[in-house]
Amino acid sequence: MPGRNVSGDDSPLDPPEQTYLHFAQSELLLDYNKIKQQTLRDPLLGRVLLYIKSGWPDQNEIRELQPYFNRKKELYEELGCIMWGHRVVIPENCRDRVLMDLHEPHMGVSKTKAMARSYVWWAGIDEAVEAVCKQCEVCAAEADAPTRHTVNPWPWPSRPWSRIHLDFLGPFQDKIYLILIDARTKWIEVYPVPSTAARYTLNKLEEVFVRWGLPKQMVTDNGPPFTSTDFSKFTNKLGIEHLFSAPYHPASNGAAENAVRTIKKVIRKAIRKKEDIQSFLNTFLLHYRNTEHSTTGESPASLMLGRSLRTKLDLLRPDRDKKVKEAQTRQRKLGTENSRSLEPGENVWMRQYQGANKWVAGKVIERLGATDYSILDDVGRGSHRHIDQLRRRSTRNSIVAPYTPSQHDSPGVRTPALMSDSPKMPRMGEPVVREESCGERPPPELNEPKTDMVPSSPTLAAESPLPVSPPRIRPIRKCRLVKPLHDSVK
Repeated sequence: MPGRNVSGDDSPLDPPEQTYLHFAQSELLLDYNKIKQQTLRDPLLGRVLLYIKSGWPDQNEIRELQPYFNRKKELYEELGCIMWGHRVVIPENCRDRVLMDLHEPHMGVSKTKAMARSYVWWAGIDEAVEAVCKQCEVCAAEADAPTRHTVNPWPWPSRPWSRIHLDFLGPFQDKIYLILIDARTKWIEVYPVPSTAARYTLNKLEEVFVRWGLPKQMVTDNGPPFTSTDFSKFTNKLGIEHLFSAPYHPASNGAAENAVRTIKKVIRKAIRKKEDIQSFLNTFLLHYRNTEHSTTGESPASLMLGRSLRTKLDLLRPDRDKKVKEAQTRQRKLGTENSRSLEPGENVWMRQYQGANKWVAGKVIERLGATDYSILDDVGRGSHRHIDQLRRRSTRNSIVAPYTPSQHDSPGVRTPALMSDSPKMPRMGEPVVREESCGERPPPELNEPKTDMVPSSPTLAAESPLPVSPPRIRPIRKCRLVKPLHDSVK
C-alpha cells in the first residue's frame, strides 16, 4: 500500500525530495538510527516489521511483499532495524543514499555488488546497483575493452607477501606512481614518486619492506630502473629473487598490469570529477582492500590481515558490540557487589561430594586465585575448592567477640575490665551473678567449659585474666516503687 503510513496515520509521508535532501547532505553519514526511523515510515517494511514481531500470515497476497515473505524465516528485528543474516534491509527512502555510498569508489558492477552483499539488502538491490554503475558517466568513460586472449597464470603463492609484482604508472599531473600488488592476497600499494629513477624506487621499496617484510620473489618488467646495477645490488643484498617478464609483452606480468590498469582508471575518474587524486585513491584502496576479490573469493584485507577494515558502511549495522559490552559491565558490577573472599587460616565448611555429609569442616591453607582456595579438612586431607563451595565456619572462640564498654552502658552492667578489678570476681567455674534489683531472679548458671591451664608463675598469673562468662549486653532493669493510686475517681 504505497503512500500510507503503517502506523495508521492517514497523513501522507514527507515528499521523497525532502527525505532525499535530508539524507544526502555531504557531511551526514547514514547510520542505523536513521534506518530505524525510515523503516517505521516505509509502508512495505513497516508491514514486514509488524509481521516479524506478531507473526507472518499463512499466505501472502501482496506482490511487493513476496520477496520478504519467501525469506520470512531468515528475517529478524534488531534495535528497530530489519536484518537478513548480517545484512541490513534498507527502506526505500534511504536506498539512494546507500547506493551513492556503495558506488563512491567507482569499482564497477561486480565489486560494488560484492561490497553490497556484505552490508545491505532489499528486493531488487542487484538491479539497482547495475543501473547506478551503468548510468555513471565517469565509469562509462573508463570502461574496459573486450578481454584479450588469456595467458598462462603465475602459480599462486602459499603465503601472503611471498611474491610481489611491480610496475609504474604515469605521468598524471606531473606525478608517477609506483604500484605493487601481492600475488596471493591481491593487496595493492600505490606510492607517488618524482621519477622512475632507481634511487626513488629503492627508497619506496625500503619503506614498504619495513611495513610488510621482505618478499621471496619480485617480478618486474624490463624497464630501466629495474635493470639498473643499483637495483640488482639491492635485491641481492636482501636475498630477494628478481624475476623479469618477457620483453615487449606486458601480459607476462599480468598481476602488475591488472593493478596498473585498475589504478589508472581510478586516477582518470578523479581527474574527470576534478577531485584530489590522492584522496580519491585512498578512498578507493580502502574499499578495494575490504571487498571480495573475484579470483580469491575473499577480500585482500582478510587474506593479508586476517580481518576486515572498518569503513563508514559499518555504521549501517546496529552496534552489537556496544550492547554486549554494556551487558558484560552490568554482570561484572553485580558480581563484584556479591563477591566473597576468604583469608588463609579461616575456618570454613567445605562442600563434600562423597560420603554421607554434604559439608565437612576445614581450614583455608592457601589462596590459589581470585576465587579458588586450598582447603585442609579435619582429617588432614587437602582439597581444591571454589568460593561457591565454601562457607565460613564459626567456632566457639569466634562466637563471643571482645566486649568494649561504651558511654551508653547501664551502671548496673559490669564489663570484663571492671569485673577484673572487683573483689567479687568469680572464680574459675563459678557462675556469674548479676546485681539483683526489685526482686529479679539471678540468671541460671552458664555451663562454661573448665580449663586445666594453670599459670606457671605469679607474673603470668597476674598478667593473664581469669576466664569470665560473657557479659550481659542488655542493661539491668531497675525498678522503683510507685505510689498506688487511690480510688479518687468514682
